[in-house]
Amino acid sequence: MPVTCVDVPDLGVTTLGIPGWTIPRRGAACLADCCLIIPTYKRPREATALLKMLADRADAPGEIIIADGYPRSGLDGQLRDWAAARTLPFDLIYVRCPAGLTRQRNIGIDISSRPYVFFLDDDSVPLEDYFRQMREVFVNDVARRIGAVGGCVVDGMDRPLSRKWRLRLGLRLIPRVEPGIYASCGTSTPRALAKRFRGLRRVDVLPGCAFAFRREVLERHRFSSFFAGYSQGEDLEMSLRVGCEWEIVCCGDAEMLHEVAPGGRPPSFTKGRMEVRNRFFIWKRHRPRTLVIDRFRFWSDIALLVAFDACHFLLRPWRPASLAHAAGILYGVLGCVFAPPRHTEPRARREYHLDLEAAAAR
Repeated sequence: MPVTCVDVPDLGVTTLGIPGWTIPRRGAACLADCCLIIPTYKRPREATALLKMLADRADAPGEIIIADGYPRSGLDGQLRDWAAARTLPFDLIYVRCPAGLTRQRNIGIDISSRPYVFFLDDDSVPLEDYFRQMREVFVNDVARRIGAVGGCVVDGMDRPLSRKWRLRLGLRLIPRVEPGIYASCGTSTPRALAKRFRGLRRVDVLPGCAFAFRREVLERHRFSSFFAGYSQGEDLEMSLRVGCEWEIVCCGDAEMLHEVAPGGRPPSFTKGRMEVRNRFFIWKRHRPRTLVIDRFRFWSDIALLVAFDACHFLLRPWRPASLAHAAGILYGVLGCVFAPPRHTEPRARREYHLDLEAAAAR
């Protein structure tokens, strides 16, 4: 179902300046028509390691933007010192952003200038030829029907399921749809059920850590302002919204690893509340007409997750995080029932620009 967007009058307000700096490339550009946006928060080590790896790649994007949601981490100085001693094959742009994954991504979009816009989490590791394979999907799509491409996250694929997932599937609370397909009960199956493949597959859901868009898509859509701070599901919501107008595919030849970093995550209670609230919001927005069985599956699955957390706490009472997570889920359920989350998406427009003078004044 298409999402209604509204025009918000700017009342004479122009774009907001975001402090940052840029270091132009001094070597030959690799993929000059590609930009990579890396949002990061309290992970200077991971962000620096990723950038160092990209500097040695034969298929590095011609523009890389680091959207730092926690400038006090020291990443700014680390990157300046590192870049000063290298001949970079890409334009490096660093921006000090307000914290929040969706906001950091949207700021990166506003500052970016290339036709193909890639996104990677700071703890991601793109394997050989990742960017070139993703780019070729867009270039070879003469009809320009494909609006987004997901990378193939190979770690975690084709593995035994966890006990929790075996029970969810065994009780048929989650239908056995293909990984990457969004079921009408508001879920999709885990990556462990997928096998490595070559070529392209149609999907509903992009992997949250690795994907790319055409510039035309981002002129019509931005990551939803509903999601604030550390969030889950913002990539799912964007995928479903873009999928109403464009084809979305996963490229099996563009392989990468996601080495999940522990830092920069919210407390267990906050995470539990956010998970159910965001999941409910996305489900209602994109699957407004559901069957009784879908609604039963949705709420039963959430009840099962609470039960798992409770059992985990009973077995390990010295670890209260599970109990806090369960309490957060229950609190989120109450909010969904008595005050359902709603949000009207504003029309996509440029809101930010890079302010080099503000950065120099700091």
